[in-house]
Amino acid sequence: MRTDFGWNTVTLLILYVLSFFLLWEWLRPIDQITDTDNLSFFIIFAGLSLLLYFFEVDWRISGLIKLLYIVIVLQTLYFTVPFIGEGEWVAAFLASVWESVILTVQQDWNNVSDLYRSLLFFILLWLSTYLLHYWLAVRKQLFLFYLFTIVYVTLLDTFSPYDGTNAIIRIILFGFLLMGLLTLQRVTDQERLHQSAGQYQKWLIPLALMVAFSSVIAYAAPKSEPIWPDPVPFLQSFAGGSGSGSGVNRLGYGEDDSSLGGPFVGDETKVFEVVTNDEQYWRIETKDLYTGKGWDQSQESDGSGAAFTVGEDIPLNISDIDEESEPVTASIEVDLTYNHLVYPYAPDQVLEADADRMVVDSISEKIVSYQGEEEVELEQYEWEFREPRYSLQAMRNTTGLGDYERTGDLQRYLQLPENLPDRVRELAVEITEGEDNWYDKASAVEDYFSRNGFVYDQFDVPVPSGDQDYVDQFLFETQRGYCDNFSTSMVVLLRSVDIPARWVKGYTQGEEINRNEDGLTRYEITNNNAHSWVEVFFPEVGWVPFEPTVGFSNNVSLNYDLDLDTETETPETPEPQEQETPEAPAPLEEDTPAGGGPGGNGSLFGNMWDGIKTFVSENRFISGLIGVAFILAGVIIYRLRFRWMPYVLIYYYKSKRGDDVYPDAYAALLKQLRRYGLKRSDNQTLRSYAREIDEFFGSKEMSRLTDQYERIIYRKDDPSAKWPEMRELWEDLIKRTTG
Repeated sequence: MRTDFGWNTVTLLILYVLSFFLLWEWLRPIDQITDTDNLSFFIIFAGLSLLLYFFEVDWRISGLIKLLYIVIVLQTLYFTVPFIGEGEWVAAFLASVWESVILTVQQDWNNVSDLYRSLLFFILLWLSTYLLHYWLAVRKQLFLFYLFTIVYVTLLDTFSPYDGTNAIIRIILFGFLLMGLLTLQRVTDQERLHQSAGQYQKWLIPLALMVAFSSVIAYAAPKSEPIWPDPVPFLQSFAGGSGSGSGVNRLGYGEDDSSLGGPFVGDETKVFEVVTNDEQYWRIETKDLYTGKGWDQSQESDGSGAAFTVGEDIPLNISDIDEESEPVTASIEVDLTYNHLVYPYAPDQVLEADADRMVVDSISEKIVSYQGEEEVELEQYEWEFREPRYSLQAMRNTTGLGDYERTGDLQRYLQLPENLPDRVRELAVEITEGEDNWYDKASAVEDYFSRNGFVYDQFDVPVPSGDQDYVDQFLFETQRGYCDNFSTSMVVLLRSVDIPARWVKGYTQGEEINRNEDGLTRYEITNNNAHSWVEVFFPEVGWVPFEPTVGFSNNVSLNYDLDLDTETETPETPEPQEQETPEAPAPLEEDTPAGGGPGGNGSLFGNMWDGIKTFVSENRFISGLIGVAFILAGVIIYRLRFRWMPYVLIYYYKSKRGDDVYPDAYAALLKQLRRYGLKRSDNQTLRSYAREIDEFFGSKEMSRLTDQYERIIYRKDDPSAKWPEMRELWEDLIKRTTG
């Protein structure tokens, strides 16, 4: 049994304590990912085992102590009779174990008793602590166990509900200390060195301070987003997880939007190519009924609608059209065929298509192509369309429905579910309360997401559970999602303040492939360009598209009505920016859940400061060590300033120009020489001091620099002309003071 308690023994005790904390990380997730209860008994057993190994208790005695502990715990957990004076539980204990052994041999794992499972767990911990003891006391290497611990926690963090964020920090902290101390042990044994208390302290204290300092910096510093996306959605999708609102979906157009939410897997499958004059959002359909979980139609489509043929004007009026604008064309070549057509805003007619007729659905505004009575999938077609005209003055003059209020046709675009949480309506009022017209209110809602730290993300997007509202979850809990989250939320917020709005599906403009000689551009649109956005109704204008999704901007051109005789002040509005579709679902700003949402602080430094405060409040002891480390580091840096200050001065004066640069540089040199220990006497002349410096360094640089300095001071020579030729001498001399 161990009886000596020198510094070598203290170091070994620290190793056992740290290894216990590392083993504890294996036990922490168990109660979250399994049905195991009373985990504290197993943690105490692991600590007891390592303590017995540290004290080198005879294996017979330590084994008896462990067995006694196991029996007492199992009897306490699974038998109600008292331990002393009753023997019935022993027979029941043995019978349960024997029955479970037989079931194990028969591979009937589900029916083994909980008592037997606990016994096996104790045996596993017994073996694990022995391995730790062997690696610490004999091999003095623990890297393999350390590596397996990291892999274990990261896998659980990725594929289970366990959150390993803090666990990783603890593992890194304990692991680095273990690696450093074990390295000291190995070096000491190999070189047969006898380490005194002072030598141990010289090793241990800097090691602890370095690990603590690096850990807090790593914890508090801003983090970039993951380089690789979460693998779970990909694995689930290949295992068959798909559908709407549950599991993992693939990007692309789909008709069922009744249950939104959940992650998406990117899909580069090309849908179509288009050759046109400018980038466009490509429309497919609209939906008007928000259910609290997703979108549906308030009226079931019976397949009827307004029909038209090639060359006829399309019976669809989305918004006001600039009749004076020249019509342009869009030639579409389809790879992934559907029975519907994609179309730009303000379409005039189909110029070319292999179909007898096209029908515009009166409810969804989807255009379906027919060959006879059968729906047909077109491989190519060509549109003629014009530029929509969105009058800013007309939109800003809109404060109500006017004549449309009596028709009731727009009431379905004001629908909201009865169980919509009140805080959604309250937020809508809060966002728009400073505006007096529909356009400014819609713009305020559109800008709300980008100004309050909401994040574009296709992967870490939950599905609302139970009675939870899809929009409420996004606005007040997650603040992260993709286009469906942003567009649905904007529609609901606008309807909450009685502004008609609807949900639109289609594609963004895609990726530019090339430009033709005639000025037309070819775009490629893939499933990754599937998108949803918002349309708001203005009585004098029609349906106007808005883009609330962070990172996206449509190509809407407002008519600022500059040619109208009006006293209305025309606001200064920036030109529309080119849409920027994220190639990967990465947030546009550094984000943490605490930084997003209403009233959140989404700034980079705000998140960093919050992280520091959280760490300090939860880790006061480590924070104290880090504070001491900072003080010691500051003292060391200050004491060694004569070593690093020359390089700072060289960098500072390298690009400096002007009449004062030479005198200032010479004064900085004198100050640095004083730091170095070559102090000038009070009555000593500069020439005498320069000769003393040159004798010390074995050079003539200081005398030449001093001669030029006196010429500048007393003969009024041009200092700016002298500095370039003397700078090299100055730099060489000041570098000598770093030795």
